[in-house]
Amino acid sequence: MRLEERRRRRFSESFRKEQVSLIEKGERKISEVSRLYEVKPDSVKRWLAKYGTKELPGQVIIQTQDEVKRIKELEKQTSHYKEVIGEQQLELLYLRECLALARERLGEDFEKKIKRKW
Repeated sequence: MRLEERRRRRFSESFRKEQVSLIEKGERKISEVSRLYEVKPDSVKRWLAKYGTKELPGQVIIQTQDEVKRIKELEKQTSHYKEVIGEQQLELLYLRECLALARERLGEDFEKKIKRKW
């Protein structure tokens, strides 16, 4: 079946419910339904989420100790960088306020006046 033909197909709600029921009973697997009807496995999973009576298991992530250490180190670095950015942001706000105050007291062209004195 060509891609264009697959895109135009629509499965009825009763068909989807029937397939979900078969999967939940253990008579078929998601991969079987996907292969038989040339449907993406993600589509079948959406059918299960919508019409199924059982909760879908969450994704299980298995990591090595090295990966866990690396993630912790990256989280630590991220925390440090957030601190540094926060400090820089405060300094920037302070400098902007100083500039605004200088403009208020010395006039808009205060930078030109300061350069002449040097």
